[in-house]
Amino acid sequence: MRRTAGKSGFLLFMAGAVIFSLALFWACYNLDNKYTAGGPQPERGVLVLSEAQLEKYPVVFLVHGWEIHRDRLLAPEDFSLSAGGVSPDEFVFIGQYGGFEGSNPKRSPHGSATYRLSIDIPSEPAAYTLELPEIYSAYTLYINGVKAQQFGEPNPAHYRPETGMTSVSFLAQNSVEIIVAVSDFSHTYSGMVYPPAFGLSHAVSTMLDTRLAVRTAVSALALALAVFFLTLGFLMRNDRTLLLFGALCLCFVGFVCYPLVKSMLSVGMWWYGFENLCFCALLLLVMLLQRVISGDKSRLSLVFIGFALVVCACSLLRFALPAGNLSLMTAYSLLIGLYKWAAAFFLTVSLIRSAGRNTRYGLTMLAGVVVFDVGLVLDRLLPLFEPIRFGWFAEISGFALVVVLGVVVGQEALRHYQNKLVLEGKVAGIENLLEMQRAYYPVLMESVEQARHARHDLRHHIGVIQGLLAAGKQNELAAYVQDYAAELSRLTPLTFCENDIADVILRQFATLAEQEGIRYEVDAALPASLPLDNADLCTILSNLLENAVEANAYVAGDKSIRVTIKQVKSSLIMLVDNSFDGSVRKRGSMFLSRKQHNREGLGLASIQSVVTQLGGSASFTPNTQEKIFTSEVILPFEQ
Repeated sequence: MRRTAGKSGFLLFMAGAVIFSLALFWACYNLDNKYTAGGPQPERGVLVLSEAQLEKYPVVFLVHGWEIHRDRLLAPEDFSLSAGGVSPDEFVFIGQYGGFEGSNPKRSPHGSATYRLSIDIPSEPAAYTLELPEIYSAYTLYINGVKAQQFGEPNPAHYRPETGMTSVSFLAQNSVEIIVAVSDFSHTYSGMVYPPAFGLSHAVSTMLDTRLAVRTAVSALALALAVFFLTLGFLMRNDRTLLLFGALCLCFVGFVCYPLVKSMLSVGMWWYGFENLCFCALLLLVMLLQRVISGDKSRLSLVFIGFALVVCACSLLRFALPAGNLSLMTAYSLLIGLYKWAAAFFLTVSLIRSAGRNTRYGLTMLAGVVVFDVGLVLDRLLPLFEPIRFGWFAEISGFALVVVLGVVVGQEALRHYQNKLVLEGKVAGIENLLEMQRAYYPVLMESVEQARHARHDLRHHIGVIQGLLAAGKQNELAAYVQDYAAELSRLTPLTFCENDIADVILRQFATLAEQEGIRYEVDAALPASLPLDNADLCTILSNLLENAVEANAYVAGDKSIRVTIKQVKSSLIMLVDNSFDGSVRKRGSMFLSRKQHNREGLGLASIQSVVTQLGGSASFTPNTQEKIFTSEVILPFEQ
């Protein structure tokens, strides 16, 4: 029954994750997509924009109806009436893939071509902006007969590839003629494969500023996570999980920061290889992290990670391959596509297995991978997508992975930190035990020596008592017995409870409290044996009493510590009430040390860590009115 309920819950979780992912990408596809944005479109090389249309659609994405003139690099004068005009080869749709081949997929994408579009606008002069995404791989832009922008050198005789994302603003009225003369001999795609945006300058600027702000925020967040986790990983003795996640965040930054780079710089074709390398390395690091966190030691994981290493090596070798070899570029593109599916398959299968084994964080990681998988599938099923303000499906799903892995790795780091505190507390507890044993040994030897002398003198005392009894001296006998009892009481060491460890700690702090002038009261009812590790007991009790003594150091008047330790049913309760000066330094629920500036009190943190690991609870309550600080620890165990 329990297994069936667990399986049903897992299936519901999976269904919920898939539905959430579909809703997320559906919203992106319909609300942040140049192809679904609406608005008037060009027809047969002409776009008509009235004042009413511009008011309703201040930004229009130029998708349909572009003239294309293949194998020709044309200038504005080539289209003049005096030159007889030029007829286009066809009117093309600016899609996500393809290029010069247009309606004939068998045509080579490499070569030269000229795109042309005429836009009729209102007669009133106004400021307009044309936003151009990357155009592969070198081009010259003319607006109303004037050369407005150039990237690289499109002349085949002196071809030099260069791409970038740019925008051109200008004053215009009545009409705008846009001519883009393009050459490409070095990329998988060619020409205009991403729709340009045209509209009123303020609207286009707002769109671009929003896009850059979003991309900057995402890149800055990922970079901050990378620096934080890499630094933390090195500080924690080269922690592999933290270092892997830090490297993953760096790869994500390299994969998504291209709008920032290409909006400010014109970069060479090497940047596409760098983006691909970052993406391939990102997937490899995700798989390695999944293997580390879930504890997957299967041969299947080694096979997929080996394949990922091969793909990353191919991405590096791509820099050394000759540019423009269409067969190599096509083969590499197919390899990357296969790699995406293989990574998604491995992560999904591995995480389903780990979630089925109730591996820590399995379901959390699975949620991120589901988003990634759905994004990957929809990227294939919905190719006509180009984001307006946010990111591509691969970028969104990659960001989801980074966020989810950040949560998981952060929890792992916190768990390691808590374990470190527990370990340090146990080490401190053992050291305290050893120190107490060293300090207690002379006292023990002195008690043994006193007991030996008392046993030696006992026969003399018995002789005196017998003599007084025989002489009938009752008063003298009573006085002698009273004096002897007082001497025995003085020689008998003070004890607080039957448990040796707790008793030694309580007596040690009793001596310290007496030295500091602190009233020290103890009510401890503990058996000789407890189902609790001695180091843990020492860590908790020593830190409780040490904090109490330190708090009393700031008290000018009456100083006091009251300790209550007892078993209640199946729980051990430790309660320490101590006076303090009424000053409390906190950050949230964390008590700060008075010895170190703005640092958490290590004593309380150590107590909390050990108690949490033992399944108990610890509470620390300051009463600023009565100036009493109460520390309470409850540890559950079988009697």
